[in-house]
Amino acid sequence: MKFSDYFEAWLNGNYYAKATPIGKKGDFYTAVSVGSLFGICIAKRILKLANNFEGKIFIVEIGANEGYLLADIIQGIFTFSPERLANFEFAIIEPHENLRDLQNKNFKKRFGDEVKISHFSSFDKAKFKNAIFIANELFDAFKCEILDVDKILFVENHKYEFKKADDEILDFAQKFKIKKGEIPLGYFDFANDMRKSAENFAFIAFDYGQMRAKNDFSLRVYKKHEVFDFFEIENLSEFYGVSDITYDVNFEILKAAFEENSSKMFDFKKQSTALVDFGAVEILEMFLKHSKTAYENAKLQLNHLLNEFSRFNMIEFRG
Repeated sequence: MKFSDYFEAWLNGNYYAKATPIGKKGDFYTAVSVGSLFGICIAKRILKLANNFEGKIFIVEIGANEGYLLADIIQGIFTFSPERLANFEFAIIEPHENLRDLQNKNFKKRFGDEVKISHFSSFDKAKFKNAIFIANELFDAFKCEILDVDKILFVENHKYEFKKADDEILDFAQKFKIKKGEIPLGYFDFANDMRKSAENFAFIAFDYGQMRAKNDFSLRVYKKHEVFDFFEIENLSEFYGVSDITYDVNFEILKAAFEENSSKMFDFKKQSTALVDFGAVEILEMFLKHSKTAYENAKLQLNHLLNEFSRFNMIEFRG
């Protein structure tokens, strides 16, 4: 089978479908694992973005895993502007039933019956007048082909080999000047689906990668916080479906996908810069006024976010 099918079965057919935990008890950390400050910073940005919309706004997280990020965003909105909370509705687009159940459980534990969450299994089930979409480490989980000049990767019985690539993949690679590395599939369909699901939207996404072709393999596997080069793993069956597999995002392709679908890239910058621009320093000052303990905790979180996620970027689109 093509590597893209193997990747999809590994990650979405098994790994995420089992509601695998993220963080200390999982295979890898995300910015959400650090603490609530990440979501609180995004909440501050959302309150500013909301001024561009008229009427109710849906805040929609795509691929929310445990649901902690959206919960932190809701808490942040309530902290900054409790009177504006009624202007928002909240939703998650999540294809995996086990994760939807986990998200509902966590929201019930966090908010009781005070906050209602709508779930959609896909974009075509969701229609919004105004939406602010959020995603964290989403695009590195889209299936991909692995290209080496004119060949792509195939896998049978957890053994891989390169074979001749078809013209469609080669044309795509040439367009984005990729000679070696990952060819993501689905970015253009995703941008089209988002465009059709909302009359007006903003989209904030965080992921690791770069705004160009790296022209090298970045495919890797995370298991219990250890990282393994995919091509150095001797027995893939030991990792298949029970560990995370990922690759660097080529934001140039993502940008092209949204621009082709009548949307515009509004901003692109390092995640650390984005959090400061969103208001991280002002948030620390707010914590200091209320509790030194809360301030010290938030300061520690910010230090982690600024220094341990150096390869992450934030990209924002509007449509």
